Amino acid sequence: MSEFKEFPGEPGYCPDARRFVRTVLVDHPRVADDAELVVSELFGNGCRHTRSGQGGTLGVGVSALVTDLTVVSVVDQGPTAADLAARRRPVPVRRPADPNTLGWRGMHLVSELTDDWGYTPNDDGGLTVWAVFESPHPSMARLTG
Repeated sequence: MSEFKEFPGEPGYCPDARRFVRTVLVDHPRVADDAELVVSELFGNGCRHTRSGQGGTLGVGVSALVTDLTVVSVVDQGPTAADLAARRRPVPVRRPADPNTLGWRGMHLVSELTDDWGYTPNDDGGLTVWAVFESPHPSMARLTG
């Protein structure tokens, strides 16, 4: 099962993106919480660091596969005008967690909550940032929550 939905690239729509993930994964509760949190982080990054956050849109995809893998993705509209002018193409990077800073922990969090994550450049100049969750075996549910 796969679902995709576009949202305005504004932080105020992040709760809608989280609800979308929760609704799609209603039959997959063992990954829903983490998937919702990861999409929230990726959505926020798209709003802050890409053209999507300047009046554009962000797409959110959720796929629950028969292989017990769940994949979430956030699709942005590419670099900001300032990044293009400077010939920069920002990509998500996991930075070491620094207790002395207020930010830059998001991709560290994504890395800790997922089994894998990465990004794929799109033909239109945007990025698809994806994350994979392996569902715990049902017999492990009592051990993992």
